[in-house]
Amino acid sequence: MYEELKTDFPEHIPIYIARLQALESEKERNLKAIVETADLALKKINMSELLEFYGLKSDTRKDATKIKSRMDKNKTYLLEALCKKGLALCEMYQTEENIEKSTTILEDIKNIFNDVAKFVEPSDLKSAPAFISASPPGFVSLEEIMKAANSVSKMALAHDIAVDDDFHLEKVDLPSGSIQKTIKDIAHQAFWDLLKEEFEEDPPKYDRALTLLEEIKEWLLSLLLPHQTRSQQEIKDKLDTELIRQQISAGTLDLHSYSQYIISLMAKLCAPGRDDKIRELTAMKDIVALYKGIFETLELMRIDMANFTIRMSRPHIAACSVEYERSKFEDYLKITPDGLRNTRAWLHRNRKEILSSSASASNYVQIIPTVLVDAFMELLCWDGSHPWPETVAMDEQRFAEMRQKIKGIQILSSILLVSLNRDIGLQQASPEFRNSVKEHAAVVLGDTRSSEELETVLPNVGAQVVEDINNGLNKQGAPELSEENKKLIVAEILALRDPGNRVMEIIHSRLMDFLKQVISNEVARPTQIPMGLSLFKAEIAGVAGRFARLVSHNRSVFVQHYANLIREEV
Repeated sequence: MYEELKTDFPEHIPIYIARLQALESEKERNLKAIVETADLALKKINMSELLEFYGLKSDTRKDATKIKSRMDKNKTYLLEALCKKGLALCEMYQTEENIEKSTTILEDIKNIFNDVAKFVEPSDLKSAPAFISASPPGFVSLEEIMKAANSVSKMALAHDIAVDDDFHLEKVDLPSGSIQKTIKDIAHQAFWDLLKEEFEEDPPKYDRALTLLEEIKEWLLSLLLPHQTRSQQEIKDKLDTELIRQQISAGTLDLHSYSQYIISLMAKLCAPGRDDKIRELTAMKDIVALYKGIFETLELMRIDMANFTIRMSRPHIAACSVEYERSKFEDYLKITPDGLRNTRAWLHRNRKEILSSSASASNYVQIIPTVLVDAFMELLCWDGSHPWPETVAMDEQRFAEMRQKIKGIQILSSILLVSLNRDIGLQQASPEFRNSVKEHAAVVLGDTRSSEELETVLPNVGAQVVEDINNGLNKQGAPELSEENKKLIVAEILALRDPGNRVMEIIHSRLMDFLKQVISNEVARPTQIPMGLSLFKAEIAGVAGRFARLVSHNRSVFVQHYANLIREEV
């Protein structure tokens, strides 16, 4: 049908736009067809005519209304065709291996952004986000995140701040070579290129410069505390939009003067770690590069300010987070059918054995704490065979990290146990020597945790341990390990990869018993580090502290749901 319509009505632009939309919606998108169809549409649109029309201050023609309607439609068609072509080219660029072709594609993408920017005004909020913004996308403050996010994401943010003392915001760096980074880089560069072109016109244009200064003003104001009213007023006066417009009209706008004021203010407001960047800005002469640097530095300063706000607000957020999370989770349950399905299955699995000895419903209240302890312990041994509970969704990654740390402690302590707890000729294996063997083995082991990975790495660990033991023997003037002892030590270490290894099981059992005891205590009391694991006291204490904090916070938020689910009939 498309081919027939194209033949019968070759100048009818909506045919090509409809075809583009159809191609975009296909499961397997034909990128080449999208580009070709977009080009057909673009050939039917007179871009010069559009530019001339939108450059008019007023149109006094009799049919001005009809002309405007036609021009607006063509502008919409033009932007849609450019956008779809640009996105298709970005994907093609991502997979193109030929350097010459990829360079050509990238140049086409840049041209598309430049064409789009000719029709999208900085103040056109409806169009600008889809193509090129008035200024490069910046950092979103904590307050903006909280306002913009939905209930679940707001709950997650409050939760992260409450349970993680190290939580902070960072600048997101998109993966190198990704479509998102390519589009972002091109969009940013297109903006700065167009800004430079405006400055080089005769007379210079300052539309984007005005928007830049307006945004810089808002960003500077966001770096001030509420009580700094005098500084706020000074910024508003110095960067007054109406005053800048008057200077543009009079041809007296001095962007270097404004940049000097902005940089001097940034120097007063920035953290000491940003001083070097401020000095770099002070030395810059090129006006476009200077304002680009100002934007990049302000983005980092806003992150610094947001993290300062988080640190100052953490005690208050932590105090209020239980009620806040509980309230937001109730909102989630209202719109989610059976939103506790996975949590129910998780708790019911862990009450089965407990109820087998005492199945009376009257015992449910007494067993609730025990079921919860067993349920949380299951999360430390999670094998992925069941869906993750909804009530612990925000901590899934944290539990995964704890499992990795526990596994690392288990492997390293087992290595030391099988290699040093034998008669190897050492007069005395001092704590310093044991710690040295531990550190060297940890370096060789790295992040290796799975049986398949251990198959490859453990021989190297065994060789390192043997070398460390021989070094220790040499220092004591004792003979080095015999070949038989070397082989025994390496063999014992290699055996740790086997499922069901007795040493590994014993260490794991001791660790689990210790962590279970930590979260079972109703009041804080000292808990002895498991026997044979004193060398890993700091690591175990770190895991235990984090585990206890997560469990305590989670129980406080969801205790009523847990009680109701545990009391439910099977």
